[in-house]
Amino acid sequence: MKLLMVILIASMLLVSCGHVEKPAVGAGRDTGYTESTESEDTLPAGADTSVPEDEAENGYASYSGTEAGGDLTYTTYKGKKLTDFSFLDGLSRDFFSDTADKTNGSWFCGNTVRDAGTGEVTVIFDRADDVFDALEKYGSVYRKNEDEKVIYITFDCGYETEWTDDVLDVLKEKDVKASFFLNGQYIKTAPELVKRMLDEGHIVGNHGNNHKVMSKLSIEELFYEVESNNELLQEYVPGAPYMKYFRPSYGSCSAWDMALYQAMDLENILYSWAYYDYDPEDQMDPAKALETMKKGLHNGSVLMLHTVGSTNAQVLGDFIDYVRAEGFEIRNIDE
Repeated sequence: MKLLMVILIASMLLVSCGHVEKPAVGAGRDTGYTESTESEDTLPAGADTSVPEDEAENGYASYSGTEAGGDLTYTTYKGKKLTDFSFLDGLSRDFFSDTADKTNGSWFCGNTVRDAGTGEVTVIFDRADDVFDALEKYGSVYRKNEDEKVIYITFDCGYETEWTDDVLDVLKEKDVKASFFLNGQYIKTAPELVKRMLDEGHIVGNHGNNHKVMSKLSIEELFYEVESNNELLQEYVPGAPYMKYFRPSYGSCSAWDMALYQAMDLENILYSWAYYDYDPEDQMDPAKALETMKKGLHNGSVLMLHTVGSTNAQVLGDFIDYVRAEGFEIRNIDE
């Protein structure tokens, strides 16, 4: 049992905002996040749009065939069929130019500091232009509605310790809806918590079945990571909605897989703030953690937190109270 826990903890240590020793916190860019404006006329070659857009919104995606056989077909949860993947030709699978983690391509946030007295946010550094170009082109989310005083709270769930119930209790007490991105291990070992998330109005998102670097997979392998996790959700929580909100393992992505997620009708949800909270045996002091969260607050923040440790469960309520006292609205990622 001890060996299993060591393995699980070690795997979670690989998940970060890009800087393990000193994680970056916060981000800001003047131009802001722009929703994708592509119409069905600009969908990838091979996309069958005969199924009405308003049908199968909560349907289930599937794929068949193999890349080697040249007959690979992916049907999105909206009913569109992808048979031609030439739209990926020429797109880079390389991690973005400013990515420090060359092994896993871990997503990292920019860095902002908010003055508690004036509320003024100073941008220390931000992501490179090629990152923002891909975010805008492929409709991926880094921040959202950053022209408004709004934040979004999300959690990555790789395995369960004992703190998710406490987090859910706080969210219920404060009437806040959040998004939880689950991998296969979590779905299989904590289905009762997944059901509670859904019953209480939270979004359950897809974090991939086996926590692999998606940019390094074949198209078919990427489909498997996404859809086998959806199949697990149906097996352990029958009737659960399709997980159309997706966060890649490590937050790792390239232009290639961003384009593929868009074609799959997935919402690729990254994050603009995170901190060192993912090691249950090395939790930040709650008072320090709360101050860190306050300093990282910025318009359109998408926070990425974990439920494996005690600190977030302890400070979440106070943070929510502070955010609201500062005039920020807390929305879920679908708003």
